[in-house]
Amino acid sequence: MSQVGLSYKETADALTSFLEIVIHTILCIRSIYPPHTFTRRKAHSVPVYQSRHPQVRQYIAEVCSLIGKELERGNARRVTVVVKDLKGIPLERFIIDFGYLGMGLIDGKKDVPLTGAPTSDELSLLLRAFLIRLNALDSQLLDNTVETTFAIVVETSDDLEPSSNQGTDETPPWIPATKTDVLHPSNETHEPLLHVKAVETGVIDVRLMVQECMGKTGVEKLDIGI
Repeated sequence: MSQVGLSYKETADALTSFLEIVIHTILCIRSIYPPHTFTRRKAHSVPVYQSRHPQVRQYIAEVCSLIGKELERGNARRVTVVVKDLKGIPLERFIIDFGYLGMGLIDGKKDVPLTGAPTSDELSLLLRAFLIRLNALDSQLLDNTVETTFAIVVETSDDLEPSSNQGTDETPPWIPATKTDVLHPSNETHEPLLHVKAVETGVIDVRLMVQECMGKTGVEKLDIGI
């Protein structure tokens, strides 16, 4: 008999929290801010990092909360953490892709436990493996030799504005990304993608890729194995 695991909503909530951990850890291991501005914690039995700065923590929490709403709707296709220099030139892209169970099968049933979905413990093991690969990635990338900043870019499945931008008279939380922030379409030439880790939950699947940009390397092809 197939086991009953997490519901769609529970999976989306777990991945929203996980995304927040991943973003903090990327900012630390890639030295976006000085190491002493991060505190070391554990998530899924793996050492991770969290910014000590209240404004950075609040910003990331708010962004991830908005992304979580898109995940729950099955609308977030890709989240990219773009590391760039102070002139806005991209140096690295950490690309997190999402894939979904057929949304028509679970409309109106997002709180119902799903047969064949991972349990909480099983999902934690999958995310643990993801974090181990993320932590190991730092030693396999070239150092950034200039002062850096970052942007978080969300791409939706329908290429429309995120739902949190719609139906509000207030200043929308999302602004259009610059062309240099996003990955070029597959039919265009771009720097190589390093495939780091995929997590297949059968409900919402997650894949991490990294791209070192020509703004950092100055070369079109990188000889880095992951």
